[in-house]
Amino acid sequence: MEYDMLEQILEGKEKPTNLPFALLQKITDDFSEEREIGQGGFGTVYKGVLRNRNVAVKRIMNNYTIDEKLFYREVNSLLKVNHKNVVRFLGFCANTEQAAIKIEGKKEYIYAEIRERLLCFEYVSNGNLQNYITDHQRHL
Repeated sequence: MEYDMLEQILEGKEKPTNLPFALLQKITDDFSEEREIGQGGFGTVYKGVLRNRNVAVKRIMNNYTIDEKLFYREVNSLLKVNHKNVVRFLGFCANTEQAAIKIEGKKEYIYAEIRERLLCFEYVSNGNLQNYITDHQRHL
Protein backbone atom coordinates (compact mmCIF):
# COMPACT_ATOMS: atom_id res chain seq x y z
CA MET A 1 0.00 0.00 0.00
CA GLU A 2 1.12 3.58 -0.59
CA TYR A 3 0.95 4.34 3.14
CA ASP A 4 3.80 1.90 3.73
CA MET A 5 6.36 4.16 2.08
CA LEU A 6 5.54 7.11 4.32
CA GLU A 7 5.22 4.99 7.46
CA GLN A 8 8.64 3.44 6.79
CA ILE A 9 10.15 6.91 6.51
CA LEU A 10 8.49 7.87 9.80
CA GLU A 11 9.94 4.77 11.46
CA GLY A 12 13.42 5.66 10.17
CA LYS A 13 13.63 2.58 7.93
CA GLU A 14 13.70 4.68 4.74
CA LYS A 15 15.08 8.10 3.85
CA PRO A 16 12.91 11.06 2.77
CA THR A 17 11.99 10.77 -0.90
CA ASN A 18 9.75 11.97 -3.70
CA LEU A 19 6.20 11.16 -2.57
CA PRO A 20 3.30 10.53 -4.97
CA PHE A 21 0.84 13.41 -5.25
CA ALA A 22 -2.08 10.96 -5.08
CA LEU A 23 -0.85 9.72 -1.67
CA LEU A 24 -0.62 13.23 -0.20
CA GLN A 25 -3.99 14.11 -1.69
CA LYS A 26 -5.56 11.00 -0.18
CA ILE A 27 -4.17 11.37 3.35
CA THR A 28 -5.27 15.03 3.52
CA ASP A 29 -8.78 14.17 2.31
CA ASP A 30 -8.11 16.07 -0.93
CA PHE A 31 -6.68 19.02 1.00
CA SER A 32 -9.98 19.60 2.77
CA GLU A 33 -10.64 22.58 5.02
CA GLU A 34 -11.23 20.17 7.93
CA ARG A 35 -7.62 18.98 7.64
CA GLU A 36 -6.14 22.50 7.43
CA ILE A 37 -3.89 23.19 10.44
CA GLY A 38 -2.08 26.34 9.40
CA GLN A 39 -1.53 28.93 6.75
CA GLY A 40 1.37 31.18 5.89
CA GLY A 41 2.75 33.40 3.20
CA PHE A 42 3.94 30.53 1.03
CA GLY A 43 1.27 27.91 1.50
CA THR A 44 -1.20 25.96 3.58
CA VAL A 45 -0.38 23.12 5.97
CA TYR A 46 -2.70 20.12 6.23
CA LYS A 47 -2.86 17.20 8.62
CA GLY A 48 -2.28 13.95 6.79
CA VAL A 49 -3.78 10.89 8.45
CA LEU A 50 -2.08 7.51 8.09
CA ARG A 51 -3.09 4.23 9.71
CA ASN A 52 -1.28 4.78 13.01
CA ARG A 53 0.27 8.24 12.76
CA ASN A 54 -0.16 11.70 11.35
CA VAL A 55 2.02 13.90 9.16
CA ALA A 56 2.00 17.57 8.17
CA VAL A 57 1.75 18.36 4.46
CA LYS A 58 2.66 21.85 3.27
CA ARG A 59 1.05 22.68 -0.06
CA ILE A 60 2.98 25.55 -1.60
CA MET A 61 0.90 28.17 -3.40
CA ASN A 62 1.23 27.98 -7.17
CA ASN A 63 2.57 31.52 -7.50
CA TYR A 64 5.64 30.42 -5.49
CA THR A 65 6.46 27.37 -7.60
CA ILE A 66 7.55 29.13 -10.75
CA ASP A 67 11.21 29.06 -9.77
CA GLU A 68 12.02 25.37 -9.62
CA LYS A 69 15.56 26.11 -8.44
CA LEU A 70 14.24 27.64 -5.21
CA PHE A 71 11.98 24.67 -4.53
CA TYR A 72 14.76 22.13 -5.03
CA ARG A 73 17.21 24.25 -3.05
CA GLU A 74 14.81 24.09 -0.10
CA VAL A 75 14.35 20.33 -0.55
CA ASN A 76 18.14 19.88 -0.61
CA SER A 77 18.48 21.89 2.59
CA LEU A 78 15.73 19.92 4.31
CA LEU A 79 17.32 16.62 3.29
CA LYS A 80 20.52 17.63 5.10
CA VAL A 81 18.86 18.55 8.40
CA ASN A 82 18.86 15.86 11.07
CA HIS A 83 18.51 17.13 14.63
CA LYS A 84 16.38 16.05 17.58
CA ASN A 85 15.01 19.61 18.04
CA VAL A 86 13.96 20.08 14.41
CA VAL A 87 10.77 18.68 12.92
CA ARG A 88 11.73 15.79 10.67
CA PHE A 89 11.43 16.20 6.91
CA LEU A 90 9.76 13.14 5.35
CA GLY A 91 9.66 13.96 1.66
CA PHE A 92 8.56 16.19 -1.15
CA CYS A 93 6.28 16.11 -4.15
CA ALA A 94 6.89 17.84 -7.46
CA ASN A 95 3.90 16.97 -9.60
CA THR A 96 3.15 18.57 -12.98
CA GLU A 97 0.16 17.72 -15.16
CA GLN A 98 -1.15 19.08 -18.43
CA ALA A 99 -4.73 20.31 -18.75
CA ALA A 100 -6.55 20.95 -22.02
CA ILE A 101 -8.71 24.08 -21.79
CA LYS A 102 -11.14 24.81 -24.61
CA ILE A 103 -11.04 28.32 -26.00
CA GLU A 104 -14.54 29.75 -25.75
CA GLY A 105 -16.25 30.04 -29.12
CA LYS A 106 -13.53 28.10 -30.95
CA LYS A 107 -12.69 24.50 -31.69
CA GLU A 108 -9.19 24.96 -30.32
CA TYR A 109 -7.64 24.18 -26.98
CA ILE A 110 -4.81 25.65 -25.01
CA TYR A 111 -2.68 23.49 -22.79
CA ALA A 112 -1.76 24.60 -19.32
CA GLU A 113 0.67 23.13 -16.81
CA ILE A 114 -0.80 22.50 -13.39
CA ARG A 115 2.04 22.37 -10.87
CA GLU A 116 1.81 21.03 -7.35
CA ARG A 117 4.75 21.43 -4.98
CA LEU A 118 4.44 19.94 -1.52
CA LEU A 119 6.64 19.25 1.48
CA CYS A 120 5.87 16.56 4.05
CA PHE A 121 6.99 16.70 7.69
CA GLU A 122 6.58 14.84 10.93
CA TYR A 123 3.39 16.01 12.67
CA VAL A 124 3.92 17.74 16.01
CA SER A 125 0.70 18.24 17.95
CA ASN A 126 1.78 20.92 20.42
CA GLY A 127 0.27 23.85 18.53
CA ASN A 128 1.80 26.77 16.73
CA LEU A 129 5.50 27.49 17.34
CA GLN A 130 4.76 31.23 17.36
CA ASN A 131 2.79 30.77 20.58
CA TYR A 132 5.90 29.41 22.28
CA ILE A 133 8.43 31.95 21.05
CA THR A 134 6.26 35.05 21.48
CA ASP A 135 6.48 37.00 24.72
CA HIS A 136 3.29 39.10 24.91
CA GLN A 137 4.41 40.88 28.09
CA ARG A 138 7.51 42.25 26.38
CA HIS A 139 5.77 42.71 23.01
CA LEU A 140 8.10 40.29 21.27
